[in-house]
Amino acid sequence: MFKILADTVDPFRSRTSQAPPPGVWAFLFRELRPLRFIAALSLLTTIVNASIDVWLIAYAGRLVDALGSTTPERLWADRGGELLGMAAVVLLLRPGVHFLSEALDDIAFRPNATMLATWRAHRHVSRQSVGWFRDRLAGGVATWVRDGGAAAGDAAYIVVHGLSYVLVYIAGAFVMTASMDARLMLPLGLWLVLYVVFARWIVPRYRRASERKQETASELTGLLVDSYANVDTIALMADGDAEDRRDRAVFTAARNAQIGVQRLEVGMNTVMTVLSGILMAGLIGYGLLLWRSGAAPLGLIGASVALSFRTTTMAEWLLDSVSALFGAFGALRRSLQTIAQPIAVPDRPDATELTVTGGAIAFHDVHHRYGGGSGGLNGLDLTVAAGEKVGVVGRSGAGKSTLVNLLLRFHAAESGAITVDGQDIAGVTRESLRRHIAMVAQEAVLLHRSVRENITYGDEDLGEAARRAAADGFVPGLRDRDGRTGLDAHVGERGVRLSGGQRQRVALMRAFHKDAPILVLDEATSALDSEVEAVIQESLAEVMRGRTVIAIAHRLSTIASMDRIVVLDEGRVVEEGTHAALLERGGVYTGLWKRQSGGFLGVEADQTGAA
Repeated sequence: MFKILADTVDPFRSRTSQAPPPGVWAFLFRELRPLRFIAALSLLTTIVNASIDVWLIAYAGRLVDALGSTTPERLWADRGGELLGMAAVVLLLRPGVHFLSEALDDIAFRPNATMLATWRAHRHVSRQSVGWFRDRLAGGVATWVRDGGAAAGDAAYIVVHGLSYVLVYIAGAFVMTASMDARLMLPLGLWLVLYVVFARWIVPRYRRASERKQETASELTGLLVDSYANVDTIALMADGDAEDRRDRAVFTAARNAQIGVQRLEVGMNTVMTVLSGILMAGLIGYGLLLWRSGAAPLGLIGASVALSFRTTTMAEWLLDSVSALFGAFGALRRSLQTIAQPIAVPDRPDATELTVTGGAIAFHDVHHRYGGGSGGLNGLDLTVAAGEKVGVVGRSGAGKSTLVNLLLRFHAAESGAITVDGQDIAGVTRESLRRHIAMVAQEAVLLHRSVRENITYGDEDLGEAARRAAADGFVPGLRDRDGRTGLDAHVGERGVRLSGGQRQRVALMRAFHKDAPILVLDEATSALDSEVEAVIQESLAEVMRGRTVIAIAHRLSTIASMDRIVVLDEGRVVEEGTHAALLERGGVYTGLWKRQSGGFLGVEADQTGAA
């Protein structure tokens, strides 16, 4: 039965392409819409459950009165059927309704609500552009995706289960009290006024404190992820005291925010204890006065005692639920600031699949300054013929990386157009574009997966790719701490279990296996030793044959044999031609070539530009 309840909704079936709504209630209503029937059924069982509990208290008072007016000998004859019915309610109906309510809430609704919200947030965020992620801490984004989904599940659960049960119970208590003796509404009404006044005072403060706690918790998570992911850099800074002071400030802020929430909770619980005393004294005391004057039966006292205890418990639960709800709303509201942002580089509604016939690439008056006034491209015009191999060089900040980022649509060009075989890449899907481009970056960052999963999602033969990338010598000998070997061995976070050269060769395996018509190389062999690089260069020459190639290089010797070399400066093409022709010209390229030291570009004597 539990499996049936759990599988009533598939949280992964939805494939909506719309951004999550930025408002809390709009997010809950839209993202959790597939659960609406489960929520309605859960709400119904919760109402029935609360109604049974209130009715039992009322019946207990009537039973006391019946016992006072019936002799033991006549009890079964007069009340036997009624008592059997009550036993059936207590032993069968109430547990059955309670089980159904709990099962719907905790198995069918809450886990699916949390996973549905988290999955939709993840699917949306994972489709953001690379540039969008570069402006944010990965740990912070991950925290808000996870916490946003959890907060959505918590908020929905509190509304469907917590608030509905308590509100129905308290409303039922008022109805029951009025039906027993309307005069008991006086102490109950006074307690309710005090309770509402206190709730209006405490809830906004709790909401603000909770939001602050969420913010500092996110900052703490970001600090931990940043510190652990870059532990080598921190170690090289060699200033543990300064690092401790910085970390302590973040930890202190998180501690103070948590204490702020706990202070409010302590005060809230104390005040609720006082209010519960007022309700008990009012109901029981007033009931006793009525009984002494003969205006109320004994059963009224018993029902008043039970009602006072139960109502105060429900009131505390209500305040806790409201506080928790605002805490969940605060977390969700903060999460939505990140996860509900529109896709930075979206596919157009009418986007088509890219069709590559030759791989010709053209940049037409492309401008991109990353929203600023320097760096990037400044009216770039560049044409790469199908099958042509073009090297791109220039000083730091000349626009080399921007050229590649725009070609891959990691960013959208601010103006101008980029075409592949005459098709504007702004009008094709990003996935189809990248499917036709293989890239090897200077820094080969791998996923925390197996070597195979870093190259392909299938189970293809990777032997040829390993041979071409000169990786067949070390991959078979890999072994991780869980005993997996070879292609199945996991490489660790960002590939930390492999050396820089090994990571680069796995990245080359990925490019060789992809077999795309366009190949982008960003100093693809910079992490390799000379012997391995010589082997890789032979493989690269083989792989580049018949493909369009753009190779960014700082080490000019690696692109000297290209069909054409393009020199960028301040975001424009200032020179182009073969290696020999550019040297004969005696321009910018010649200066860069002469300033090489050990194969790398150096710094100009006047320090006006860096390699």
